[in-house]
Amino acid sequence: MSNRGLPTSSKTRTSAVIFYNGRPQATGHGQKIRSKPGLPFGLASPLSLLQAESSVLSLRLLPLCLLPVVFGLLISCGKVGDPLPPIPRAPVSIRELAVLQRGNQLILSFPIVRTSRSEPIQRIDLYRLIEPLNAPLGLPEEDFSLRASVIATIPAEQIPAASATITYQDVLDLKSLPGQLRYRYAARIINRAGQSGSFSNYALITPLVELAAPPTGLNYRLSQTELEVSWSPPEANENGRRPANVAGYNLYRRTADEVVRLNSQPVREARFVDRSFQFGTSYEYFVRSLSLPIPGAPITEAIESNDSITLSITPQDTFPPSAPSSITIASVAGIVSLFWPANPEPDVAGYNIYRSEDPAAPPEQWIKLNAQLHTPTTFRDGRVQIGKQYFYQLTAVDSSGNESPRSETKSEIVNP
Repeated sequence: MSNRGLPTSSKTRTSAVIFYNGRPQATGHGQKIRSKPGLPFGLASPLSLLQAESSVLSLRLLPLCLLPVVFGLLISCGKVGDPLPPIPRAPVSIRELAVLQRGNQLILSFPIVRTSRSEPIQRIDLYRLIEPLNAPLGLPEEDFSLRASVIATIPAEQIPAASATITYQDVLDLKSLPGQLRYRYAARIINRAGQSGSFSNYALITPLVELAAPPTGLNYRLSQTELEVSWSPPEANENGRRPANVAGYNLYRRTADEVVRLNSQPVREARFVDRSFQFGTSYEYFVRSLSLPIPGAPITEAIESNDSITLSITPQDTFPPSAPSSITIASVAGIVSLFWPANPEPDVAGYNIYRSEDPAAPPEQWIKLNAQLHTPTTFRDGRVQIGKQYFYQLTAVDSSGNESPRSETKSEIVNP
């Protein structure tokens, strides 16, 4: 805090006696110190005399090189410096106000950085000025303050105590807008004393009136590895005009803790295949249309519509894996051995091995040889009789308990 214009506080002066050649000199107030005759350094009592002689003796015993150090310490001892001014509060300001359009909303956002030394905030006021497109881009703060309106006030209790990004949604009625207009926004911080800070930077935007409505009729098709979401394109824009200004779509998926956009590039068709889903997890899908501000503009400049109606799905795995194939069989030393390659499905948990002495027997009459799900891709059957022929069938089972169809039948005569 500056002290300019404030009276300077007087320093308290203390009387001091300066000795020179054994005689007392003037004090700080111009007075003389009277001393008894014969006493050195103007000392006034026997006790003081003894103390002075002791001090002089101690100084004489010190090496000459240390005397300047000792005198320096004696002179500087007890000196009090000037008081330091208090550390001022750091002002909080807004310098990165931004605005973007999504559907019929103009979304304002700005970072705010606060520390323990930041100035207390009472509120943040958001200002808006609607102006024609041919209005000058440059606008003095005084003119903006007179012409703009406060559209929202964010009280202190809604402002994070730490660093954060604050957002505000200014909802538009696209059907009633007369045409293209420029929206100019600024923010201002009001401190706890009610004093207004300076305006933030201006955030300018010309809302797109010919904005497509969101898609409708979301549906899905589920398979072992794919979840395809499809929808119906919008027929009109938000202002009711046809045809809809559609340049593509963005598909979003929401789980309990996050929302992600699934497509890295705008989707041209009214469908998208999600291959990163997991069975048993609940999802919400929604789609936004993309509209170009002017014909032929890059797709990167497209503006998103409002969200479509949400499609809620908890996909369940009801799809059995394929049957094991390419099975080989052999018999050596009274044991029948089977070999097969692993199934291609990533969720296969193991295999079942069935045996029968009659290949025409119905499936329920075949004996399952494994008590638990068999995970290796080989099997040795030692519970056989030499010279007898046995027939085998295999199935694959996934982690959801879905069992595949039976494999082709393999047979072998047990060799000794």
